[in-house]
Amino acid sequence: MGKALFFDVDGTLVNFQGKMPESAALALKKVHKNGHQIVVCSGRSRMQIYPWLLDLGFDGIVAATGAYVECGGNVIYRHYMEGSDIHEITQLLDEADACYSAQAGDRMITSAKNKERQIARFRKLGDEEMIDQIWQRVELTDHMEQYADIEKIVYYESNIPVPVIRERLSAICDVTESSFETARSDSGEITCRGINKAHGMSKYIAYAGIAKEDTIAFGDGPNDFDMIEYAAVGVAMGNAVEGLKSRADLITKGIDEDGIAHALHTLGLI
Repeated sequence: MGKALFFDVDGTLVNFQGKMPESAALALKKVHKNGHQIVVCSGRSRMQIYPWLLDLGFDGIVAATGAYVECGGNVIYRHYMEGSDIHEITQLLDEADACYSAQAGDRMITSAKNKERQIARFRKLGDEEMIDQIWQRVELTDHMEQYADIEKIVYYESNIPVPVIRERLSAICDVTESSFETARSDSGEITCRGINKAHGMSKYIAYAGIAKEDTIAFGDGPNDFDMIEYAAVGVAMGNAVEGLKSRADLITKGIDEDGIAHALHTLGLI
């Protein structure tokens, strides 16, 4: 049986300008043809993953940092945040004057104020495609805690730094630096305690009948730490944060230096 390869999206398959190197697309097609499974493993919600990326023929999807898992087109696992936890989280984010939204499967949940701030942020990043894709399916509310299917909360532009947010919410959830762009202390991702990419990977391989020793993970950011450590082989991109590189078994070239293709060649998979 072939390996199961888990790929982060932002900073790994797609750069922070929303572009995927042609070498990476070709390498994915080759490794898939060679009998290995390829799986998206992203902090993005299922809805936020580019359709053109999924058209490359992925066997599965781990989304929302492990709270949503698909295998062979079937949804095999979902995990939701508790309303009381969401209330506590949003109270703190309001105190921090942070811009935040919730991932809920096929839609995003936010407030009118936060919607305008987030659109401005995506425009600053130059990602008009993401604006078009996401904002068609947005629900506005001032009472996020009333929703029963929220998987994850992301925030930006907080006046309270990530380490303090993490400490104040440590009893109910995990907080990591944002993975959507270069890590910074005013932006983060909030998930239920113990729900991470490694957790999603474990659900996928159990369903697909793949041994843990046949897993390889590729990443670049803070929310990839657990999956790099969980996989039998963890690969850090050349542009990865130092904390991830120290955890990896292999450091490949940067995303815009054909890093994915280089890693797959080095591992003898293509």
